[in-house]
Parts: sequence; C-alpha cells; structure tokens
Amino acid sequence: MIKLPGTSTIGAVLEALIRSLRPAQWAKNLFVLAPLVFAQRLLDVREATAAFLAFAAFCLVSSTVYLINDLRDREEDRKHPLKRQRPIASGALPVPVAWASASVLGVVALGTAFSLNLATGGFTVAYLVLNLLYSFGVKHVVILDVMALSLGFVLRVLAGGAAIRVEVSGWLILCTVFLALFLAFSKRRHELILL
Repeated sequence: MIKLPGTSTIGAVLEALIRSLRPAQWAKNLFVLAPLVFAQRLLDVREATAAFLAFAAFCLVSSTVYLINDLRDREEDRKHPLKRQRPIASGALPVPVAWASASVLGVVALGTAFSLNLATGGFTVAYLVLNLLYSFGVKHVVILDVMALSLGFVLRVLAGGAAIRVEVSGWLILCTVFLALFLAFSKRRHELILL
C-alpha cells in the first residue's frame, strides 16, 4: 500500500473537523421533524424529503455555530481542564480550516433551507443569528441564556412546519418551550454541580 505524503496530517485534520462539528449534538435537530410526525405525513415521500432536508440544514447550521463558538473561545478554552482538548483549542484543527469550513457549511445550510421555501430559510437565518448572539455574549446573561436556548428549539419546530407547509399548533409550540426550558435549566444545574 502506497502512502501519499501528508495523508496522515490530512486525516488527522479531517478527524478533528468532524469532532468539532459535534455530530452527537445533531439529535437536538430532530425537533425539526416534529411537525411531520404530528401532521401524520411521515409516509408522504415529498413532504418527508422536505422535512429531512430541513433537518440536514439545521445540522449544518448548528455545526457552523459550534465552529464559530470554538473559534471565538479558543484562548479561554485553552485554560480549561476539559475544553482545552477541543480540536481548535488544542491546535488539532487549524484556525483557517475551521473558518473556511464554517463558511462553507453556513452557505450550504442556508442554501438548502431557502431551496425549500422562504419561510424555512427565514427560520434558519433566525436560528443562526440567535446562536451567534448566544455565542458572542448572551450565554453569560442569566435567564436570558436559557430563554435563547429554548427559542432555538421553537425555531427548529417552526422551520419543520414551514418545510412541509403546515401551521404549527400553539400546543406544539408550548410543549416545545416547556421541554426546552426543562432541558436548558437541567443543563445549567448540571454545570453548577460540576463547579
């Protein structure tokens, strides 16, 4: 087997990039599919395809936010006992590669969302802006941080409804808000216990 020069480095950078995208966190984007399920259109191929494209767009846009957040916090993360192992903070993922990846993922995510319809694209842009605001300061404001996280889940559900062109019920929005608040407060409580 012939090994090309630099392939191990490319492989290591690719592995670091994949870790930085945090695919394990994509499960949160399953909220995009809630309108498809509750509208009982899961077996409608056209609408299921649209919903899954919206889900993919949210996976890409959330990974874009993770990259930007890690780029912004890399100096602070280097001082943290656990976060210093993150690929950008540790230097495993070069900063220019991370910025280029975030740019490409963001463009593909928004392009996918807007290809479905204007409303889906709009909710995806709103989600991106909300999370950038969160990364650049809101996460340090008590209560407002939890509200922002909760709103992110609502935007996922609204985008899923827009993708299949169904109106999301007030009950689904309320349930999403309460579940998201529960998850966000539980996360904050866990962080406080760790501290």
